[in-house]
Amino acid sequence: MRDMTEKEMRNFIEEWTWGTLIGVEGDKPYAVEVSYGSDGEFIYCGSMPGGRMARCIIANPKVVFKICDSDRSYNRWRAVIIEGKAERLMKYDDILYSVRCIAKQRGFPENAFDNIAKRVADDPESNSIRLPIKIIGGRISG
Repeated sequence: MRDMTEKEMRNFIEEWTWGTLIGVEGDKPYAVEVSYGSDGEFIYCGSMPGGRMARCIIANPKVVFKICDSDRSYNRWRAVIIEGKAERLMKYDDILYSVRCIAKQRGFPENAFDNIAKRVADDPESNSIRLPIKIIGGRISG
């Protein structure tokens, strides 16, 4: 096992599409699995409007985002953790950019989720967020 290089971590973030968003509810951790996208500067994701994670982030925007991958034998694995302050996106243009990053990362046409952006922007309880990729760490097997 060894620390991943900055390049390895960023490449992993760019190639993967699924991660765990971890927040805090009162004094307990709470996590949800989410699809995400990245532009190299931020992780973009979201959770159910008005849901438990949305309430967690409103109360305490400090979160962790974890991305991991393993083969079935666990001989080869890698994991990256990004720590920071989640920023709720409320403006249509920011949300549109977010869903386009997610679509692109998942291999869909950039505008595949454009219809979601308007619906999310119109919902005051929406939980579309971005997390800066500044505090980052990663480990890899071998």
